[in-house]
Amino acid sequence: MPMYEYGCLDCARQFERLLPMNAADQHIVCPFCQSTHVQRRLSLFAAHSRGETPASVATAASSGGGCSCSSCGCGSRS
Repeated sequence: MPMYEYGCLDCARQFERLLPMNAADQHIVCPFCQSTHVQRRLSLFAAHSRGETPASVATAASSGGGCSCSSCGCGSRS
């Protein structure tokens, strides 16, 4: 089951919910103010692979990723 992030548009607090994919956009209530005026937020994640230093991972993330197989070693060839 995926974890979804939400932001309350009334109290401006953020919270998470572990929900089935088919329930991600259903009736969600803010646990802080009980408002139903919430919006699903873009969830980001970090991934590390062998051979990359944390600095190169941070640089790729800040530049928008854009991995090409020759530079990150994903294994597929053109």
